[in-house]
Amino acid sequence: MAYNIAVGTSDGVNVDLKFGEAQSVYIYEADENGFRFKEIREVADKNETVQNNEVTQSGCADKSGCTPGNGCKGGGHGCGGPDGLEEKIKAVSDCRCVVFKKVGFQAQKQLERKTISVFDIEIAIEDALAKITDYYKKIDNHDSFRRV
Repeated sequence: MAYNIAVGTSDGVNVDLKFGEAQSVYIYEADENGFRFKEIREVADKNETVQNNEVTQSGCADKSGCTPGNGCKGGGHGCGGPDGLEEKIKAVSDCRCVVFKKVGFQAQKQLERKTISVFDIEIAIEDALAKITDYYKKIDNHDSFRRV
């Protein structure tokens, strides 16, 4: 059974982005034979606009504190609060899991409600995907429950 994995990367080599700061994600397709790169998706939330590879925030009364990944004056809530993640979650809704340097509490809860697993890790993409696909292969085949 094939499934998608969303990866937060700035360079296409390493998992090095936090979920909240990602402007795009790399999507990999995995199956019993391994994984392959599929596409890059934009994931700006409903309070962000991506133009010329720059993210701008909207919806803040005082925009001076809006920065990518920081929201309005920090605090982890973004400009739209927990609902501000809706577009990012929607962009990865067909994925079995997401792999980022860090995923905040609100985003993690919303992803888990959609049965999307979250992996917080900072490692090379190849290594992360190899470990994750091996993990899912064992779960899907119930290898951990087999007795010799």
